[in-house]
Amino acid sequence: MKNAARLTLILAALVLAVAPLAPAADAPTAVGTWDAVASTPDGDLTSVITIKQVEGALKAEIELGGVQRIVTDEKQEANVFRMKVQYEGGLYDIEAKVDGDAMEGTWQGGGQSGALKAKRRP
Repeated sequence: MKNAARLTLILAALVLAVAPLAPAADAPTAVGTWDAVASTPDGDLTSVITIKQVEGALKAEIELGGVQRIVTDEKQEANVFRMKVQYEGGLYDIEAKVDGDAMEGTWQGGGQSGALKAKRRP
């Protein structure tokens, strides 16, 4: 009996350790190509965000102001997608909630912040 109890305990610990790594089945995914608009103090700034799943991790690319920008720290927790984007010498944080084929959130960096909206391409 001791071995069976020990095995049960080990299996339970393994399940608890791995469970956070698995995305919720009903959580919307950020994977896809998105047409985005960021509201800035200088007016709207359009971009194209492409998010792929590569070897189990999210990898984003963003074309902002007609130029490819460096993206890091991509992650999605439940329906919230986050990433960092290098732009004009600064690092900007982006956070958006995914709701089907729409994302809505905020950006901040360089002492400024604003709203962000995006629509997934078909």
